[in-house]
Amino acid sequence: MRKILLIISISVSLLVILFSCTNIPTLPQIIPADPEGVVKPDPSLYNDLQVYISSDKTPFLVPISIPDYVRVKISVPEISNLTEENLKVFEDDKAQGFLVFKESETRSNIDIMIVLDTTGSMDNAIEGVKSSIKNFIDTLEASGLDVRVGIVPYDDAAPAKDITLTKPWQDLTDLNTAKNFVDELSAYGGGDFPENPYAGIMYAWNNASWRPSSQKIIILITDASAHYKSEEYPGDAAGETLYDKDEVISAIQGYVTVHGAFVPGWYNESTTDYTSPDDPREIVQKTGGIIKYTDSSGNVDLTTLGILEYVQSSWIIAFESDSPSATHTIEVFIEKDGRKGYSKLEDISY
Repeated sequence: MRKILLIISISVSLLVILFSCTNIPTLPQIIPADPEGVVKPDPSLYNDLQVYISSDKTPFLVPISIPDYVRVKISVPEISNLTEENLKVFEDDKAQGFLVFKESETRSNIDIMIVLDTTGSMDNAIEGVKSSIKNFIDTLEASGLDVRVGIVPYDDAAPAKDITLTKPWQDLTDLNTAKNFVDELSAYGGGDFPENPYAGIMYAWNNASWRPSSQKIIILITDASAHYKSEEYPGDAAGETLYDKDEVISAIQGYVTVHGAFVPGWYNESTTDYTSPDDPREIVQKTGGIIKYTDSSGNVDLTTLGILEYVQSSWIIAFESDSPSATHTIEVFIEKDGRKGYSKLEDISY
């Protein structure tokens, strides 16, 4: 009996410690029932607001009695406040009962890894990029948010093999240390035109000291297409760690948001089909990130990328799935102050 009581006491103590060490509140006991008779609106009428959407799989502590539920993350940078009354959520064409939480109030830590192309083709832009990264870090510091920043330079390898640094990459760290690392960066080498951003993203994902409850962000900056594992001739990336794009998406989707700043040239701004195996913009799209383009010389102002606005205007939607399908389509309709927005996730597995 004493042994049983001891086990119960230890278990209760562990639960108390777990709940006290997180800033993520628990979900209420009941997710609302699915509404009846709700007709799905016409998405073409919901085009006033830009809505970014992704699945959300970051650990989230809830009471054990709660049934399984699905989480979706949306960001609407032009809106500062949303409630359930402003939203309609559909899973596989069926209206869902749901709860909504503002992410910045449930995950107050922000971890940002910058994955940066440092090859010779970036030579004309590297000083502007370095200056922009440092200005961006200053903006993060002024925001008062709890932010850490790290950097992975890459070329045909990740971390980059063609530039010399005191250390090959910078793990998530305080903002001043991150700025000091940026000062060391240069642009050199790279060989053939495609580089290895997929390995850069995966290196950041697998090696950075991400905090469990943080909003996790990767910023990709590049002017080149991607080498990938299944290509017939990997060129100067032969022998390096390579990934196919679907491997990257499968590994990080729901856990990290990738934003991208792309130099026009190979990256055509009018293109909306990112499915080519060497186009990393699909990773940005499928993790709910922002796609922006630099000027023709590669100069980029990260403070205008909209990341702070994105972070401060993100919500988590939670609902119970009642669909037996292997993959799902989730659609979110927003109506706020006379403006409407729409976005959807396709081929999502839980």
